Amino acid sequence: MTATVDAVEVKLAVPERAGHWDAYAARFQALLDTPLTPADVPEWLRRWSALASELAEVGGKLATHSDLHTDQPDVQERYQTFLASVMPHAERADQALREKLLAVEGYVPDDSFALTYRRFRDAAALYREANVELAVVHEQQKNRHSVITGNQTVSLEGESLTIPHARQRLDSPDRAVREAAWRALATSNMSVSGALDGVMLDLLGTRRQLARNADEPDFRAYQWKALDRVDYTPQDCRDFHDAVRDEVVPVLTRMVQDVADTLGLDTVRPWDYSRTALLDPEGGAALAPFNGAAELEALAAGVFGQLDADLAARFNYMRGHGLLDLESRPGKMTHAYCQYFPTHNEPFVLMNVVGSAEDVRVLFHEVGHAFHGFYSGESQELVWNRWSPTEFVEIPSMAMEFLTLDHLEGAFGPAGLARYRRTQLQGVVAFLPWAAQMDAFQHWLYHEAPQDVTIPDLDAKWLELDRTFHPFVNWDGLDERVRAKGWQYYHIFQVPFYYIEYAMCYLAAVGIWRAARTDAAAALTAYRAALRLGSATSIPELYRASGVEFRFDREYIRGLTAFLDGQLRQDAAD
Repeated sequence: MTATVDAVEVKLAVPERAGHWDAYAARFQALLDTPLTPADVPEWLRRWSALASELAEVGGKLATHSDLHTDQPDVQERYQTFLASVMPHAERADQALREKLLAVEGYVPDDSFALTYRRFRDAAALYREANVELAVVHEQQKNRHSVITGNQTVSLEGESLTIPHARQRLDSPDRAVREAAWRALATSNMSVSGALDGVMLDLLGTRRQLARNADEPDFRAYQWKALDRVDYTPQDCRDFHDAVRDEVVPVLTRMVQDVADTLGLDTVRPWDYSRTALLDPEGGAALAPFNGAAELEALAAGVFGQLDADLAARFNYMRGHGLLDLESRPGKMTHAYCQYFPTHNEPFVLMNVVGSAEDVRVLFHEVGHAFHGFYSGESQELVWNRWSPTEFVEIPSMAMEFLTLDHLEGAFGPAGLARYRRTQLQGVVAFLPWAAQMDAFQHWLYHEAPQDVTIPDLDAKWLELDRTFHPFVNWDGLDERVRAKGWQYYHIFQVPFYYIEYAMCYLAAVGIWRAARTDAAAALTAYRAALRLGSATSIPELYRASGVEFRFDREYIRGLTAFLDGQLRQDAAD
């Protein structure tokens, strides 16, 4: 192992006893046994928060370690043992503590705890004893997805590649190279699709049972409450799908066709389109701004040094304390995310970099999450008040993608930076139809699909939606079973109904970037201030603190799409 991986292993180490309930049981019982008056609540909450932080940190480290070693049964077993033997006890204890708090006569939470208190009340009402053990089953089913995809490889031109390394070839200006990579990825994906079908059917059954146990009509209604969605309705989401179909898809279709026409492509095939990076209309080679994780870290450190000294110091802390694991390697799950260890207020970023410009964007995205952890953890003592509601949580990450744009010339050069900027703006337009498709699929799956829904039904629905939101991709003569399996995506398995938040936050991030172009210092100050508010503030107030509105209606989408389209046209003319 490299020194970096060694440091990561040290950071993720968890004492053996911490993986067992007896490390926590007595302290939970002490909280339950403590007499509680309104005056006692603040100190009692601090004790509970410290214990909840410790438990969350242990769970987070074990989960991350299992994602880094999907091919090691002992690592997987330790995490699964923790889920099965600790988390049910912890959930029961948390419910008992919530009920104890809610029963304190005369207690009125102050403004900093009022929202969390209301969330505790709602969570207590949603709790069912039957769902405690079922939640463990749910986590075990999700872990099957991680193991299957984490061990997935791609055979291409005699090489065995990780998924990220194979995807990198989809950025090639050589159409034959792209096609070969796409076909190899399709073969790999189809080789695991049957196993993933089985996982999905198991998850669907479990999720429906969770809802029934909680006396909810379906899993959408259950998850709406579990995610604390109180500021918008399912119909608002439906309206968003329609607005994206009508306002964004035509713009994206024209953008993609313009690139194809410039390159002389007779039609747009699946290997000619990527929502993360449209093809370069000049046919240039894919941008390769770094070689290896160490170079990417150095690149990012330089950018943060230009942007803000405090941000740079926090990123360098992560570099020096085993809080970054960026290289792609066999046995490592293929997604990217930011984990958080609350006891020490430390974020951890996992990625799978291969040297692409997209890796640069994703790093700034994930480190934006890390900054959110740092700032909210410093400002909010109680663990439940850290981070933010999910509808805001992607703003720190997506805004950071834009706030760093003007500081990347050293990494890309002037011409490369112009391409990177164009890709970033195009990427927002391309992302919105994908987000609408992902969200629409889940509304159908968890609210409309019949009880006896089958995998062919899921495939057919995905095909219907893909033809609606990506009508410009020509699949003639290709195996549409590959297209139909597009729903086999990380979030569908791991975090159901968490996707429209990305669209909400991308719209807001564009607004923050517009403000930064006028006054960069003020925009950054507002950004940091909003991150410090954590979950103690409502979603609309968090957006306002960032300098934008909480909106995702048709008029707002139309306006921001027109702005992005106009900016891209202006850049092309300059």
